[in-house]
Amino acid sequence: MSSLISLAVAALGATAAAEPASPEVVVVTATRLPTRAADQPVNLTVIDRRQIERSAASGVLELLRGVAGLRVGNIDSLGNGSIDLRGFGVTGAANTQILLDGIRLNDNDLSSPRLGALSLDQIERIEIVRGGSVAHGGGSSGGVINLISRRHSSGAGLKFGSHDSVDGHGHWRGGNEDWRFGLDGRYAETDGERANSAARSRRVAADLGWQGAAVRLSAAASAEREDQRFPGVRRVDRASGLDQFQHDPDGSDSPNDHGRAESWRQALRGEGELGQGRWAVDLSRRHKRIDGFFDYGGGYSSADRRDTDETRLSPRLALPHRWFGVASDLTVGADVGRADSERWDGPLIPSTWKGDSRLDSRAVWFDHGSHLSEATRLTIGARWERAEQRVSLLDWSGVLQQSERTDTLHGFQLGLRQRLDPHWSLYGRIGRSYRLPNSDELADNAELKPQTSRDIEAGLEGRSGAIALRLAVFAMRLDDEIAFQPYVNGFGRNINLAPTRRRGVEFETRWHHEQFELGANLAYTVAEFRSGVYGGIDVADRDVPLVPRWQGNLHAGWQFRSDSRLDLQWHGNGRSRLDNDQANRGPWLAGYGIVDLKLSHRIDRLTLSLSAQNLGDKRYASYGVKGGGERYNLYPAAGRRWWVGADYRF
Repeated sequence: MSSLISLAVAALGATAAAEPASPEVVVVTATRLPTRAADQPVNLTVIDRRQIERSAASGVLELLRGVAGLRVGNIDSLGNGSIDLRGFGVTGAANTQILLDGIRLNDNDLSSPRLGALSLDQIERIEIVRGGSVAHGGGSSGGVINLISRRHSSGAGLKFGSHDSVDGHGHWRGGNEDWRFGLDGRYAETDGERANSAARSRRVAADLGWQGAAVRLSAAASAEREDQRFPGVRRVDRASGLDQFQHDPDGSDSPNDHGRAESWRQALRGEGELGQGRWAVDLSRRHKRIDGFFDYGGGYSSADRRDTDETRLSPRLALPHRWFGVASDLTVGADVGRADSERWDGPLIPSTWKGDSRLDSRAVWFDHGSHLSEATRLTIGARWERAEQRVSLLDWSGVLQQSERTDTLHGFQLGLRQRLDPHWSLYGRIGRSYRLPNSDELADNAELKPQTSRDIEAGLEGRSGAIALRLAVFAMRLDDEIAFQPYVNGFGRNINLAPTRRRGVEFETRWHHEQFELGANLAYTVAEFRSGVYGGIDVADRDVPLVPRWQGNLHAGWQFRSDSRLDLQWHGNGRSRLDNDQANRGPWLAGYGIVDLKLSHRIDRLTLSLSAQNLGDKRYASYGVKGGGERYNLYPAAGRRWWVGADYRF
């Protein structure tokens, strides 16, 4: 089924209670140019370098799962998996944009961006903006996550962990007042907890920058390769009593399945001042190749290869001005991109061409903000986009199926931020966001319509002494939502669903006093079908699969000596419906709670650490898919893992 195919592609493709952003924090995600958080009516969380160092997470996704309202599913041996903001379930990756230094990582397919090769030591901070964005366009209805690299430090680290795991990384920076250059590298390997789950990852990246009086230019390039074994599912059949998840969670029925993912990225960037304004332009190119081999037994096997190329040009300009006598600023931008992909398969090697796709997109957008008073700021923005797609697919009978389409889309947002006093503010926003059907979805339904969402949100945030707090409520009404529906044509296909909705409340707070630090966040999300009948089944008011109603995190830190610290984190997820169970008739995907711990000690520039993930060795699954009858499959998450490491700053 489509959801299983997308999961296999993603297999090749966090636990810090993040602090609400300070009003004086400068962020780049909301408008794609530096701006103060206090000037934007958005729901923003920033994970800074201090929080990253204190987290027990071993990878980016483990760190992100500590963010309110963000669900992470099916983390593999290398730390890859899916991200879902605001309750989209299995299509979370298609509704959440992931950026690295402002460059989009999402591809024109159902796979999730691969973040497992990135080392946390190479990240300066992470900015999470929830809700649709006119600056980032299609596929941002859930939100935008921007990973920002470190540019001003040098160091190296090595750690060893459970299951013969080793992880080494290093980053070096040099230069002078005019020039800067850097080099990053990482190597990681593990035997994996489950049978046939060994994996190995390598990454190298370099950057070069020049700074003049009013202009900065930079170039960056990276190469990654991941080799991975696929342990597959654990099958459960209540009718026969089979339960591999409980009785043999570390086993594998796919001992020969494996894959490889390679990617190369290049980016050129310029930015600078233009009078009182600022300008920036990015030119990026990315190539990704994914190979997979699946042995079905009985002499039947399948080899699959996908190649993806994407080029994107994004200029933007911010100009301060006075609008009807009111201090204002206008940011305008454009995005021009092309994404090409090809696919081959075969029984042993991918020798048969199976199809290709092309997406050409052109968009313009603006974001205008006005200070109506010292305490009140109004923003309005809009985006227009034209997308041309072509998909070719060689079907099972050898007939070439081709489709072409052109879509014109638009989104908008209107927001208001009201400062109540120097420390507290209210914000509200309404908007319209969208996403296009991607090449995987169009392959089985060329008539899919673009998905649209009408969004509304309000929030309160601020500080009182040592306490920081953020509270937000939101609602989304979606039309033509794109998702796989198993009750269509007896086989299932990607369709435009009947109307759906998301509603929720998000709360996060942090308290700090001398040696002690406490943090907590809680999200309540309801994702439901508003109406619809599929295969004779009325799904009105039924839950969207893989969206738990409750999700929360706790963090406690104790600086018990000037050079020693203990951090403890708890991450909890409520139960949800299994993938493919839109009718809500099958068993639940059980909720879970896990504890992570980290003990660190600093000796001058050397930091030693001992950490544990899933300290209680909780057996759980963050992804499961329903089959026929009383059958379903689960993907076991990792049990307890220990790490001992050392990091040195040059």
